[in-house]
Amino acid sequence: MIEVVRIVEDQTKLYSYRATQNAERAAQLELAIESTKPDNLYPEWHPLIATPFRYPPPHTSARFRPPYGKNVFYSSLLEETALYEHAFHFMRERRHLNISTETGTRTVFFVNANAHHAIHIRHEHHFLSIMDKNNYTPSQHYIEENPNATFILYPSCRDPQQRENAAILAIQLLSKNPTWEAPIHYFYNNKKNQLTWIDYQLLITWAEVE
Repeated sequence: MIEVVRIVEDQTKLYSYRATQNAERAAQLELAIESTKPDNLYPEWHPLIATPFRYPPPHTSARFRPPYGKNVFYSSLLEETALYEHAFHFMRERRHLNISTETGTRTVFFVNANAHHAIHIRHEHHFLSIMDKNNYTPSQHYIEENPNATFILYPSCRDPQQRENAAILAIQLLSKNPTWEAPIHYFYNNKKNQLTWIDYQLLITWAEVE
């Protein structure tokens, strides 16, 4: 078993409270939003773990996830790598918006995973193309050529030190509950294209992760 880490945004709570500015009404709105989502197919697993497996294909194409591909639990082996990964997606969504700064929180959590049959992409002769920063197609082809792959360890192309991520394609390889979870805080400066993880005193620029 290894421990992996993931950073997520609880969008339901975030937007329901913003919309209502009232805790009781926010809870009612959260229930209403929840009722519109697909049924949780894995109620034995904690929602933080089950959510990536909740939605059926088609998904938006992503690394190791071709159109109509399997669900993937993306994670990292180290917190700092997860911070770089999340920073990339965070800034990509916001850098063209007409905002100056933003503050908020995310949830970081750890969970044990069974890596007994993990595939190490570094051992593949064409792993550099699989890890292309802007082209997910080679990684999607890898999944199509290896349909039985359920646990993939691969170097992060967002982390400057290229420390490892994990793509887990079967929820059964994950423990049912996190080992630890906590809120973490950020400050985003859109004009400077940089995100600061306050709790870690880590400043990440768009140029580092794009």
